[in-house]
Amino acid sequence: MLLAVSLAFAFDTKKIPTQDLYMDDGQRKEFASTVEFAVVGNVRAAKAGEAEATKRVAVKGAQAAVLGDISKTIQEGRTEFMVLLGNLVPGSSLPAWKSWAKQWVSVISGGEPPEDGKMRTRVLPVPGADDALDDDRYAGFGAAFPGVGADIGFNRVATWYSVDLAVGGHTWRFLTVDTNRAALGSRWEEQNAYLEKTLGEQDAYDSLVVFMYDPLITLGLGRVSNLDESPKELLETIDGATRIGALKAVFASGTASNEVFLPHGKFGEMYINTGGGGVPADTIERWGHADAAGLHDVKLETTFDFAILREFERQAEVRKCSSVALDHAKSDQSWKGFPGAFEASCMPLVGWWDVSLTGEKMQLNYRQLQPDNSLKSIYTADYTGKKNGWAIGK
Repeated sequence: MLLAVSLAFAFDTKKIPTQDLYMDDGQRKEFASTVEFAVVGNVRAAKAGEAEATKRVAVKGAQAAVLGDISKTIQEGRTEFMVLLGNLVPGSSLPAWKSWAKQWVSVISGGEPPEDGKMRTRVLPVPGADDALDDDRYAGFGAAFPGVGADIGFNRVATWYSVDLAVGGHTWRFLTVDTNRAALGSRWEEQNAYLEKTLGEQDAYDSLVVFMYDPLITLGLGRVSNLDESPKELLETIDGATRIGALKAVFASGTASNEVFLPHGKFGEMYINTGGGGVPADTIERWGHADAAGLHDVKLETTFDFAILREFERQAEVRKCSSVALDHAKSDQSWKGFPGAFEASCMPLVGWWDVSLTGEKMQLNYRQLQPDNSLKSIYTADYTGKKNGWAIGK
């Protein structure tokens, strides 16, 4: 126990630059018609030798490009807040949190003044596995985001919370949960009790959106769906406490890429993995298995898959990718009979999600990194309401 305490407080958390929370647990905001926000994950710095050790692909300037693109929407007055899904830092230490704050000072408001005088926004943070490295009490995370999480007493940091956005008379409940069972220890049961109590207030919200780090489903090469069975267990608890049909979307970040799944059809919840925030990128298969999640045959959402394939073919020409990479994407030639895959060495799925709520409707807009490090919208999906469910755009 003494060792655990010493690791958790091995640095002075008072020196960590603070960031402004958009809302705290249990708070509610109202909007007359529409609210727009950004979602991005895995924005931490790369670890030394990470790309070589994992066979993932480092993308020079990717994080700065994503950050700059989000900043443009803030300057235009569109982005009300950001949801940052971990990992935020490569390990919880004073230098890591200071470096992260310096990187994001032009986008997120907080204790550090902006360097360029531009408008900034506030944040709803979601912890990742690396944010708890050597710090399973989340002392660094709690210091970076003062007041974050539900109140669990004894000066402890809770990494779960919920907020309500009432948009045009329709209440969206945003629920953040922590999938890191090992780090939480006994707090895992505290989180479960919180979920049952908070979601049991079924008359207090109309729709539910969940944010978590580890994804229920991923087709990232070398990645695991439903890691430690934690995502599935949490989602089953959530499902049991929530009205049928209330859950509309689950955002995760564990994979270093962007993926979309709609395994239960247009009236089911959509799973969006948003981990392509700039860390060394994963290669993503187009179809495969997610047995650990209870899904034997899974595939990328069809229109997302085709949108990425179109973009992959276009960028492959610009980036002068090998014909083998194109064959792999199309499951052609020597790759025939194997799952198609988007090789990160040709086109990493790096980008972020521009999300808007209008009444009971939700729109998702994916912005993909380009060869010149600009970003472009290449895919949209709309939840149109209970009558017609999800409608997929370009």
